[in-house]
Amino acid sequence: MSTNTKIVTWVVVAVVVVGGGIWWWMSMSPTAVSPTYNNPPAPTAQTPTSTQNPTTDNSNAAVQANLASIDSQMSGFSSDNTSINQGMSDQPVTQSQL
Repeated sequence: MSTNTKIVTWVVVAVVVVGGGIWWWMSMSPTAVSPTYNNPPAPTAQTPTSTQNPTTDNSNAAVQANLASIDSQMSGFSSDNTSINQGMSDQPVTQSQL
């Protein structure tokens, strides 16, 4: 390993250790609570909410639209999967030195 690589590795390790220590120290320190949170907020008027389920479109057209959307997403997944499989089976190429 070259000297520059060792230096970079030690710098990265030091940054990770210092960052982890700061994160741990910040997570262990108690957070200050503002005095305004000690008093509960005044009650406000609320509008009644409906307890009924929202209407859903169960028509054949909606089902067909959902199926078409799923089909397009599955074909995209298939294309991605093919690309990944092709990349995994790549063979190394010998490099020529100029």
